[in-house]
Amino acid sequence: MESLLQGIPVSPGVRTLIGLTIIIIATALASAILKSIVFSYIGKMTLKTSTTLDDLLLKASRTQISLLVYIFGLSLIFDFIKDRYPGYINESFYLVIDGLIFSVGVFVVAILILKVISAVLKWYAETIATKTDTTLDDEFIPLLDRTVKIVIITLAVLIVLDQFGVDVKGLVAVLGVGSLAIALAAKDTLANMIGGFTIMIDRPFRVGDMVRLPDGNRVVVHEIGIRSSKFLTFDNTLVIVPNAEIVKSTVHNITYPHPRVRVVVKVGVSYDSDLKKVREVMLDEAAKNSKILTEPRPQVLFRDFGDSALAISLRCYIGRAKDHRRASSELREQILDRFRLEGIDIPFPQRVITMANSGDESE
Repeated sequence: MESLLQGIPVSPGVRTLIGLTIIIIATALASAILKSIVFSYIGKMTLKTSTTLDDLLLKASRTQISLLVYIFGLSLIFDFIKDRYPGYINESFYLVIDGLIFSVGVFVVAILILKVISAVLKWYAETIATKTDTTLDDEFIPLLDRTVKIVIITLAVLIVLDQFGVDVKGLVAVLGVGSLAIALAAKDTLANMIGGFTIMIDRPFRVGDMVRLPDGNRVVVHEIGIRSSKFLTFDNTLVIVPNAEIVKSTVHNITYPHPRVRVVVKVGVSYDSDLKKVREVMLDEAAKNSKILTEPRPQVLFRDFGDSALAISLRCYIGRAKDHRRASSELREQILDRFRLEGIDIPFPQRVITMANSGDESE
């Protein structure tokens, strides 16, 4: 620009004003082109796409990119003035002004990055996280958003301090030691969070699944969180288990990959009973129950010879885990009523006691 201004037959002061005017006009023109042409064209293109991610990214970055153009123009103005009047501006004053402009630019870029990441996380939360069975990703997104904000702002502050000549190595060392201390103090929380991420990725169970915990209890998955998972018992109580313990334990998923659940009804009939008749009655009652699935077909098994009765069991399946207890109760009532109607006896436990005579009876 200096060679261009030298060809203008005016005084040096007027040349300076012309140069400043050119920089200001060029900055305003660049900003106007971005707003009216580039952003407008990109906005029209994003309206034609099926995803909302590009719209969110454009909305998040528009203001910051325009600010960067003005900051760049302001930096050119001070550089131009310094080059034109090197002896009139104190070097330390220029370094302060240059550092302030650099700092504003760094924070504008940091805010731009934060807005872009927030837009991506917002899009994920609205389009993908709402379609998943677990609430883990819904809890993870705000945590990730806050973590990213802290990291980026910290980096921006360190860059600005370094620009002003502040030794940040010691500060970084202090932050590292502090982070280590926090990590050691919160190791259990971190272990549970890592366990939560593992559950989210591996997905051994989903909300609504019936599972058997390591203690043997059958429960229904109520919620999968960052720190812990919640299970609802059949007594309508909530069991909260840390994710770190779940990851280390063996959990039996009863309803996945197949949602059906097996129902077993055990009964003992007298030794005089007709087993064919018993089998026919139990299968007939299972067929009458609307909760019992026809496939897989119900089965009646002769399990064992008991002390007082023949051990028989009916095994069938229902379509929903939450109907397990009700279906079992209904089947038992149906079988009991039908046994009474058909004269099939369910005997009480019996013992035969033989009294041995140890000697002659006294008269």
